[in-house]
Amino acid sequence: MSTPPTPASAPAAAAAVTQKADQQADKAAKAAAKKAQANAAKEAKKAKRAAAVAARGGGADPRTVETPAAAGGATTSAPAQSGRPAAGATPAGASGPSRHRRAIAAAAAAASSTNAPGNPASNFFSHLPTPNDPGTPAAFQSGKLHPTIVRLGVLIASGTLRGASARTYGVLSAFQDVVRDYACPETAVFWKDLSTHISPMIAYLETCRPKGVGVGNAIRWFKSEITKLGENPDAENRENEAAQKEYLVKAIDGYISERIDMAGQVIADNAKEKVRDEDTIVVFARSSVVERALLEAWAEMQARGESFNVVVVDSRPLHEGRALLASLTAAGVPCTYTLLPLASTAIARADLVLLGASALHSDGALHSRAGTAVVAMLAKEHRVPVVACVETFKLSERVTLDDLAANELGHPEDILSIPNAKKLELHKPLPDLLTPLNLLYDLTPPENITAVCTELGFVPPSSVPTLLGKSGAA
Repeated sequence: MSTPPTPASAPAAAAAVTQKADQQADKAAKAAAKKAQANAAKEAKKAKRAAAVAARGGGADPRTVETPAAAGGATTSAPAQSGRPAAGATPAGASGPSRHRRAIAAAAAAASSTNAPGNPASNFFSHLPTPNDPGTPAAFQSGKLHPTIVRLGVLIASGTLRGASARTYGVLSAFQDVVRDYACPETAVFWKDLSTHISPMIAYLETCRPKGVGVGNAIRWFKSEITKLGENPDAENRENEAAQKEYLVKAIDGYISERIDMAGQVIADNAKEKVRDEDTIVVFARSSVVERALLEAWAEMQARGESFNVVVVDSRPLHEGRALLASLTAAGVPCTYTLLPLASTAIARADLVLLGASALHSDGALHSRAGTAVVAMLAKEHRVPVVACVETFKLSERVTLDDLAANELGHPEDILSIPNAKKLELHKPLPDLLTPLNLLYDLTPPENITAVCTELGFVPPSSVPTLLGKSGAA
């Protein structure tokens, strides 16, 4: 049987309990510190491994990692725990860090940096072509480019020549001058050497601005016409060179007349039949075919004592609708001008929406000026029919789900600058996480288009493959 503690032994017992509690607290603190140290070492190891993996792209050896030097703030490359020396390490006494060390140091610095990362959204559009300087002096000095081609490139790059039809017309007219001024070498065959002669000119125009579907189809047609010259038994006879030139010049005239001028006229004749008395027509930006249809419809309806009014919806930064507005008002057409944010109000009271296009894909999707998709979507929401006016030389065999793969980037300054409201402009320099995005085109899904008006007649968007077979556009 245990003896109860006497009053003299009570302080000793209390001291023993306190000592035991202190020991347990110290033990728990050491365990927590050890666990935290292990976690820190684990995280450091992960960071080093990530840095080594990231450095592979720069040619660094993945077995090397950065370790702090014994003194100072310098770093040294040590082999990873494999026990083998790091490949490409700088020998002792060598001056300057090795390429492997620089790559690993950069990766480690990026991994351990506390700064905010770059804007990942910019990577989605890094593949798109950006506006380029046509490089006029270098183009003339190369000696491979016709002066008309260089002039055309400057007009296209500056935006003076804008619109798929206008650019196609300009490219074909420029190649007429190229054919007229071309002199075939004595030892060459005309049709073979001409194809080689125009290749750098086509490449130059592509650097000024992407060709697009319309210009691309026209250039492929022109090359096929050159190839047809080789099917003639007398193609290699130098006495036929003048006749071959004349054939190509007349062929280009025929293409421009049939596929651009006459096609636009037929489309205008078809589209104006949809305009009725007292209708409100909504258009977006500017389309040469839509403009012709409205002007001709107005002239005919005025002769019958009828009229209609037009709502021109426009958007920054190009404001192409202003040119259309000037043309319509000069002819006496009653017009209303508004911007894209207020398009819903205008479309709610509309009877018809007429849209132009830069291209029409085989799935019926419309590739047109940025903002067209919004107008078509609002029209569908308000149950307003949408008619897209497109020449068949703009048809494409491509099938697209979005417009991120085949788009163009405009100048960022165009959307950042506000000439009449300088106080609303963003201050320079821009924040690191802000990427100015100026896409020139968007894609209108076929379900938002009621009908497509071409020189072959009205068809639903689902019948575009049939048009491709009939027109031979692609």
